[in-house]
Amino acid sequence: MSDKALIVGVGLGGLLCGQILRRKGWKVTLLEADDAPGGVLRPFLWEGTLCERGFHSVGGLGPGEPLEKLFRPLGLMELPWYRAGADEGFPFLRLNSGSDYELEHILGPYKQSTWRLKGGGQCLVDALASDLDIRCGKEVTGIENQVVICKDGERFEAPVVISSLPPVQSLGLLKDHLRPSYAHRLRKLETGPGITTLYCRTAPGCVPWQSGAIFLEDLMLHFGEPETGILELLCFGEGQPEQMIEKASRRLPGLQVQSYLLCQNHGYGIRKHSAVDFVAPRTPLPWFFLSGENLGLHGILGTTITAYNTCKTIES
Repeated sequence: MSDKALIVGVGLGGLLCGQILRRKGWKVTLLEADDAPGGVLRPFLWEGTLCERGFHSVGGLGPGEPLEKLFRPLGLMELPWYRAGADEGFPFLRLNSGSDYELEHILGPYKQSTWRLKGGGQCLVDALASDLDIRCGKEVTGIENQVVICKDGERFEAPVVISSLPPVQSLGLLKDHLRPSYAHRLRKLETGPGITTLYCRTAPGCVPWQSGAIFLEDLMLHFGEPETGILELLCFGEGQPEQMIEKASRRLPGLQVQSYLLCQNHGYGIRKHSAVDFVAPRTPLPWFFLSGENLGLHGILGTTITAYNTCKTIES
């Protein structure tokens, strides 16, 4: 197969595919609708402080552990990782009645080791974006016969096109005919609930900082870097700020919240009750492939495994 590819969507899945293929000698161009790459890995600025959108910790990064084996060939073990306290892992699926399959495979690596990254998600984005041809501000409105069409009218063509967008969103961009049974299967897959995150700016010294997360009823308390003074409160579904803060105060009696910001996102994408719910990277179109967190298990490890699988499928 040709050594030229286009990647639509430059979140973690797109960045990983880009780096894996680049290191194999492929010429890769990545198209991102936003003004910067990274997706939920990229932090945002709130009241002068950078806050993480979705990156908190990773599991299984110790020597010989699953994520370490995948990150080392990409040079990602050179980043400033540090060991975090045992917090049973960030993916708090046990609060969401996640399937036994998800619990076993996603939380398992955290039982081996839990790690955080100095500099957060942006540090990981910068490392993965290095030496990649990324075109930002390129919102894709259609994909047809190996041609990717952007909203601004620019067109890109390559023998291989990869979409790291959610599968159903990818289908919405395709102009080529797909057999109805394939599209129907993707559309009927169950999507997990969204996550509410309450970013709380706390009074200096009101609560002791810790590197691990705290679980309380249906709430997860996650501390940002010590210098930020930001405490994140997370729950599945729709959360009410006052109730979330009240619950957190039971565990942290000295908690003083000076201001807060409420955000909601899509959560963990397609639910996986077994491997039957996985979405294959290969599609009925021989030149069009999928990647991203929705195909296999979600989280950093799951998305990384999927990226390797996508690239292997392309080259097979």
